[in-house]
Amino acid sequence: MLFRKLNKYFKSIRREPVRFILFFCSFLSIIFLFLMLVFILKEGAQALLMFGVGFLVGPVWETNADLYGALPLIYGSLMIVFGALVIAVPLSLGTSVFISEIVPFSIRDILKSMIELLASIPSIIYGFIGILVVAPFVASLFSIPTGTVALTAAIILAIMTIPTIVGVSSEIISAVPKDYKEAALALGATKWQTIRYVVLPTAKSGVIAGILLGFGRAIGETVAVLMVAGNTAVIPSPPWNFLSPVYTLTGAIAMQMGEASVGSVEYSALFGLGVILFIITFIVNTLADSIIHKGTKKGAKK
Repeated sequence: MLFRKLNKYFKSIRREPVRFILFFCSFLSIIFLFLMLVFILKEGAQALLMFGVGFLVGPVWETNADLYGALPLIYGSLMIVFGALVIAVPLSLGTSVFISEIVPFSIRDILKSMIELLASIPSIIYGFIGILVVAPFVASLFSIPTGTVALTAAIILAIMTIPTIVGVSSEIISAVPKDYKEAALALGATKWQTIRYVVLPTAKSGVIAGILLGFGRAIGETVAVLMVAGNTAVIPSPPWNFLSPVYTLTGAIAMQMGEASVGSVEYSALFGLGVILFIITFIVNTLADSIIHKGTKKGAKK
């Protein structure tokens, strides 16, 4: 049965050249993704097999002593990303609601374009802003010796994440049917009550998906975080101390790959970090796509 369906599909593709080109492009993307996964798995296999589970849960990352425990790097990455989301989500959600429901339609696109410009600024510029502006401010505010700590990295990353979350959330909120809003207003609800009890619950799945995509965007950031995070491969004490320097997965790869000998354990361990990063981003982005798809199906049924 499956073979017949595939055979029928391929016959239809051959009859329509444009359809064949589109199929080829999508298939090529999947092949590229698969080849990237195979490549990093191949290069990281030595370290993953040598250290096993200890590679994930080992508390010490020290290349000079041949100790490759990725836990401090994983923790540092997640700590900064979650800190960034705590800052970015309220700002992004408020901005999305303002753009979609409050601001006049004539200037809506202008505001969205201005926010999207934040995504076009190079990471190195954010890094410079972090070092010259945010880090001194954090150091002065909390009376600490240096401002290159997890909090500074979280603030910079939050600014970089806002366009992603706003872009997805505002589109989903704008797509809420007008009938829902008009029905709520007809029943005597205020504008704010309509937004709070009708618009946001209806758009909830899309907003969550936008946050997850923002997570995927944030955890893969390298240059800006590398410049302001402090780059110390130690889990903070206490673990929630954002005024401590941390090291991230992407930071370790960027800093150490140039000095690692090809084929060495260190070289393989850095690719092992790439495998961890690949899996995390793949799971988060797949989950976001799944949530968007489910939300779209529910909207279609309604």
